[in-house]
Amino acid sequence: MFKQDPSKSFTFEFNEQGANEVSEQIMDSYNSGFIGQDFEVNNENTAQSTTE
Repeated sequence: MFKQDPSKSFTFEFNEQGANEVSEQIMDSYNSGFIGQDFEVNNENTAQSTTE
């Protein structure tokens, strides 16, 4: 069973500028074709193996 150590704590802060930068990087990767490329290849391989 997991026991939480009371001497340790975490503080999370939301930084809107950082969130916007990360969102922009993700969209740039998606638009460049980097994200989703592996998914398409896997779907093609699956389609070929099921039709054989």
